[in-house]
Amino acid sequence: MKKEQIKYEEWLTTIANTRLVYNTMAELEEFLDNRSIHSNGMKRSFGSYQKLRSTFRDLKVEVGLQTDNLVNLDDVLIQYKRAWRFFHANLYRRAKPENIALELMTYCCSPNVTTDIGAKKAAIYAQIVEQDISIPFLVLMLMKVIPGYDSKEGDVNDISRQYENIMQLMEKFINDDLFFSKLPLITRAREERHKTRLKLLFSVQQILDTYMSYMNADLLYDLADRMKEDSVDLDIVGYWNECGGGLLNTSFWHIEKALNAGTYFMTHWHKDAENKLTGITYTLLIIKDSSGNLIYYMLHPEAIKHRMKGLQYGDADNVWYHTDMLDYIPEQLPLLRLMHSGVWPSKILLTRCTEKDVVTTYGKWLHHDCQIVKPFQHLEYDFRPCLYAVTPTHLYITSEKAGEFYKVPKSSFEGFDRIQLSDNVGLMTMNGKIYLVFDEFMLYIHTNRNELKKHKIERVNSID
Repeated sequence: MKKEQIKYEEWLTTIANTRLVYNTMAELEEFLDNRSIHSNGMKRSFGSYQKLRSTFRDLKVEVGLQTDNLVNLDDVLIQYKRAWRFFHANLYRRAKPENIALELMTYCCSPNVTTDIGAKKAAIYAQIVEQDISIPFLVLMLMKVIPGYDSKEGDVNDISRQYENIMQLMEKFINDDLFFSKLPLITRAREERHKTRLKLLFSVQQILDTYMSYMNADLLYDLADRMKEDSVDLDIVGYWNECGGGLLNTSFWHIEKALNAGTYFMTHWHKDAENKLTGITYTLLIIKDSSGNLIYYMLHPEAIKHRMKGLQYGDADNVWYHTDMLDYIPEQLPLLRLMHSGVWPSKILLTRCTEKDVVTTYGKWLHHDCQIVKPFQHLEYDFRPCLYAVTPTHLYITSEKAGEFYKVPKSSFEGFDRIQLSDNVGLMTMNGKIYLVFDEFMLYIHTNRNELKKHKIERVNSID
């Protein structure tokens, strides 16, 4: 017990002195309901092993709540101590720390081989990988955002500026890479309402993890494969509204099943006083998370356009909601937003419409009574998986023309050698244009002559 007591004393002292979880001592004291920490310290404020353990567990639960249970406070403090020792021995007081941080991330996180780093620094960076030292901690230490493990610097007074500095650093590291910039993690970090050192550490970890997954074709394929395995089909096709299933207002949702498992088209309709019915169709993906709950990923139609053009997602492009696991035929969808958004509502409570007069009324509005307006209709799409054959050197995708195939070299893109017949490879039609789609790699190729020639894709009438 003595060893455990010393551990909790050390961890709690570090949390307090480094302002890791809360920016000020006053905030920490308020959370723990103890106003003597600033004068007495953790050891005297919580004098017994049981009190120290209980206090740490309270903070651990709070950190879990703040990070969607993705961060374990025990692991963070173990990583903190190891990273500080490594930093102090190898990176402390380095000139041009921002350059060092960029080099470190490039060496440790980028899939591209780096050749312009000096031998001594490369050896240090190699140790980081070999010893599994926390890269986010090292980056934030270099940038003087997180102090040493044994620091007593006091309250954090400029956390917003520190956040912005780090997000600018992450943008420099990503270097405007169009493929990765689709992800909204940097935007979401900037929009975090309750900024702290721990949440900034968490954001950097998420950005680097996602970057490494999406910049590596094999990891990207594995990620898509896992999402397919975790997709969940529910019987949710039909009409839903946010007024308990009745006709209390003129807004409602119409959900239709898409081709892939766990995927739906979800159209929000609103009828105005002039009998105009306006609809926006979102793509909905339902997957099961590691705890057995459900995640609902919604894409605005413009997100598809942004993905195809390599533009960065904005807050309005996508959103994540969650619920507990539901029955296969749910009567309600109580969606709770996972992350901050300035656009999407924090809660959406959908109720299945089962009353005959409600269903009939919605049907009349859609098919007879109203003028239909769909501002994003040009971005609605139809996707048809049609990978016909996989040979040692090529992929053959059934063309829109009878008896014809698109012959795609596996050498066109990294990772194509892993594609199987069961993958989501096929044709997408949007606004009268046809695209080759490789869903696992988030890749879209227009089937005009120039694009096909660019990627050495041929139209053929037989399979070699």
